[in-house]
Amino acid sequence: MDKIQIDTKGMDCPIPLIELKKAVAEADTGQEIEVLFTCPEATVNLPQYCQENEIEVLDYEKEGNKFWRIVVRK
Repeated sequence: MDKIQIDTKGMDCPIPLIELKKAVAEADTGQEIEVLFTCPEATVNLPQYCQENEIEVLDYEKEGNKFWRIVVRK
C-alpha cells in the first residue's frame, strides 16, 4: 500500500483541504496521505479536519520557509 502524495504548493485554500478530502475518500484504511502546501489558512484547516474526522496525524511540520507538510493515516 503506497503512500498517497499530494502537492498543492502555490494553491490557495480551499484546494489543499479539497485534495485531502478526496484522497481520504479514495484511500484504503491504514493508508498514509502526505500533503505539501503553502497556504497559511491550511495550517489550521487541515489539522482541524483531521481532528473532526478522527484521521490520525502522523507528522506535521514546516519545511524551512518554503512549505508545510502533513502526513495522515486514514
